[in-house]
Amino acid sequence: MKPKQLPKDWKEVELGDIFIFQNKTGIKAGEGLEWGKYKFFTSSDIQSKFLDKFNFKGEHLIFSTGGKAGLHYCNEPFSASNDCFVVKVNNKILTKYIYYYLFGKISLLEEGFRGAGLKHLSSNYLKKIKLIYPENKETQQKIVSILEKAEALKQKREEADKLTKKYLQSVFYEMFGDLNKNNKKFSKVSLSGVCEINPKKSELGNNYSKEVSFMTMADIGEEGQIYHITIKNFNNVKKGFTYFRKNDVLFAKITPCMENGKGAIAKIRTEVGFGSTEFHVLRPIKEKSTSEWIYYLLSLKQIREKAEGNMTGSAGQKRVPSDFFDILQIPHPPIKLQNKFASIVEQVEKMKEKQKHSKEHIDNLFNALMQKAFNGELVR
Repeated sequence: MKPKQLPKDWKEVELGDIFIFQNKTGIKAGEGLEWGKYKFFTSSDIQSKFLDKFNFKGEHLIFSTGGKAGLHYCNEPFSASNDCFVVKVNNKILTKYIYYYLFGKISLLEEGFRGAGLKHLSSNYLKKIKLIYPENKETQQKIVSILEKAEALKQKREEADKLTKKYLQSVFYEMFGDLNKNNKKFSKVSLSGVCEINPKKSELGNNYSKEVSFMTMADIGEEGQIYHITIKNFNNVKKGFTYFRKNDVLFAKITPCMENGKGAIAKIRTEVGFGSTEFHVLRPIKEKSTSEWIYYLLSLKQIREKAEGNMTGSAGQKRVPSDFFDILQIPHPPIKLQNKFASIVEQVEKMKEKQKHSKEHIDNLFNALMQKAFNGELVR
């Protein structure tokens, strides 16, 4: 096949020839704060944490290396967890041009995640990715300026999505009080006493043969999102994967996914699902708990910190053991109050569904602009 011809006055380069990899910080993702002076980047594709100290300043690119492809650009003092590559770029090409180029080809990064269990991105793979660019820096800047305007619109939409989760977290606090103070005076129980932990697949019996939903760790986000569901034949996934049912709560047990907040309510169209072995499954018990209460409880920072403190295993492969839910003592609100909270969550989810069409339109516009930009069609 004849190689695609580059636009006039454009060149091709491997990232390894223009990237300068910075030293790792040794900081864990779980050390991130909800508020702080400086942005703190983790292996998440969303920047939502902060620190009161910084390790880098000036223009850098930040790459997620564990779980799911993520790419960030920063031009202010910041810090990053050990699960990131932090890169400076030589002055031949604008850093933000490279950011947009790779963001538009995020699948190139996704293909580099390898390994059993939680997949990781290697620096050697990253160095071999090829990038095309206009030699003229003014042309690079024109492309960047157009894409910045489109990205600003995209970010406003994403901010609205973040605010909905913060709103529900504030409703959770208002209805159920502070976990540590238990100012609502609810009776305290172990979490495993009010929901079923990792239900057994044997409950399906020997004759189950229906289609099932399938999700990897990369298919769920840190704000409760489900990015992708694959429908599979039961016989193809019944061994070697984690079993769950519709409306069970999925909790990422491996570092750094757990510290980053990965988890979701299994809103699937089949009755049964299977997924990554790095999920714990929590199933609500009728008249004792709801999926919504369990999910938002587990998304609280103090719960994630307790989970991190109970992790076992070697560095890079630490996991929350299932008996953590036996020792986790929490105030247990009445089921009527939990149901009221669930109905509020349902209303917010309906609103988010309506907003989804607006987000898709903006995303499509942004992606179309990027495709034109890097084919040499946006600026001539």
